[in-house]
Amino acid sequence: MPEWRRIGAAAWSAAGPGRWARPLWSVLALLVAVAAAFVTEPMPVCSDAAPCGPDWIDPTQTALAIGVLCWNARLPELTLVAAPPLAFLVAAEQFPAPGTASGVANAAVLAALAFCWAAACDRLNARRRQRRVFERASGAVIRTLGPVSLPLRGKGRLVGGVALCAVAVAATLMGLRGVHADEDRAARATRTEAEVTSRTDVSVRLRTHDGRRLDVESIFPEEHRLGTTVTVLEDGSWRRLVAEPYDAFGWQLLALVAAVPGIFLSAAGFRALHRSPVRRRVGLPALRVRVAVDGEGKVRVHGLDEAGVRSPLFSVDMASYSVLDDDDDGDDDGDGDGDGGGEGGKGGVYNPGDDVDVEPLAFGVRRDAVLIGAPYEDAELVLVLPTGDGGPHPVVLLATARLLWGEGRVS
Repeated sequence: MPEWRRIGAAAWSAAGPGRWARPLWSVLALLVAVAAAFVTEPMPVCSDAAPCGPDWIDPTQTALAIGVLCWNARLPELTLVAAPPLAFLVAAEQFPAPGTASGVANAAVLAALAFCWAAACDRLNARRRQRRVFERASGAVIRTLGPVSLPLRGKGRLVGGVALCAVAVAATLMGLRGVHADEDRAARATRTEAEVTSRTDVSVRLRTHDGRRLDVESIFPEEHRLGTTVTVLEDGSWRRLVAEPYDAFGWQLLALVAAVPGIFLSAAGFRALHRSPVRRRVGLPALRVRVAVDGEGKVRVHGLDEAGVRSPLFSVDMASYSVLDDDDDGDDDGDGDGDGGGEGGKGGVYNPGDDVDVEPLAFGVRRDAVLIGAPYEDAELVLVLPTGDGGPHPVVLLATARLLWGEGRVS
């Protein structure tokens, strides 16, 4: 089986994303810009002439902004989709007064979104480049993993994400239902003018022209000055100010809280299922590599001919592993089929931290392994390596690749 040596590893590393595309920089830029835009945004004043009204644009902008901040680190695909509509909403809704502090802050938001979008493009293009480099370096394709006892990851995330998205849709529909009911009742109500005589934290007290005393709930009672005249809508015992229609904030907040993680989990689950090497029905590229656990407890992958451990190519998050019980599959003799973890995997599936007899990796021990699947950012991979006790049966690790955003290069 081909080996991943220094020259091929250097080409793979050079094909990775630039340091400028590191998610940390674009997230920090957008976070600062959004915070500045929020602080400098002028607060609207509710009045009879300009009622506050149900606002769906601002919650949508907020959801997209929070989403880009959260999704950018692990799902640049979502950043690529969410950043353009968010930029359009900011440009269309938040630029009535350019040159003001709010206008400058929103211009910074647009610049930060462009940075996020460009970084996401670079990271996605780097995935394709690194996959091609690895496939050219491998020059060999092993058969599918067959019945190896590895879990099919992503189902739980997909189900949970769809459930949260359903909650978000239901909350949005309930909010729209409340707005529609308020508008219908307002259309049937009687309009009455009254003078503001006093205020509490949640209501205003009014006196109508015919001497009646009314106590009407208010979202912003401080905006109604004493002695001013306001218009009240009355329909039996139901009353509200014309300036303050039904507020669907509670439903909007629930939709936002459910939608952001729901979209992330759905997309992450779908991606994990789509990329899973367990369900692949075609051969996968494979190379011999060297793995080691560093001082932080992270599993790092190195080129096979690297003398030191200071320049790993990437790290992996181990999800679970399985011990192969078939002696034929356990032979480490260098042919593609033997190390591929093919037919006959009968071992149980274990999670990291389980109290089992087989420990695939130990701190300070470098071990040869077979890397199955092309590595790139967040790629689903399989590592096949001997057991820690030197036994004949290899251990099959299901893992996710994590890039190392170090100085100088992705190394």
